[in-house]
Amino acid sequence: MADRPLKLHELRKLLKKFDAWDDASRGRGSHTMFFRVVEGREFSYPIPTNKPDVAREYVKGIRQKFRLTTDDGVTDRDFYG
Repeated sequence: MADRPLKLHELRKLLKKFDAWDDASRGRGSHTMFFRVVEGREFSYPIPTNKPDVAREYVKGIRQKFRLTTDDGVTDRDFYG
């Protein structure tokens, strides 16, 4: 299963399983900022919220940044449930 576009609430729900959270007040304009602590370091990733869906490229990017890819031991099935 490849990464795919998601509704923002779906992305929030999936990331919450991996102890990630969002803070819209720390985003800029039409973005919300997501955060996750990995190996003691806090990583952040901005996601645009001005469209109904989060584009596939952003889903792929946040998975890479937050180390939630197959290479990191999180399969697509694990991520998407």
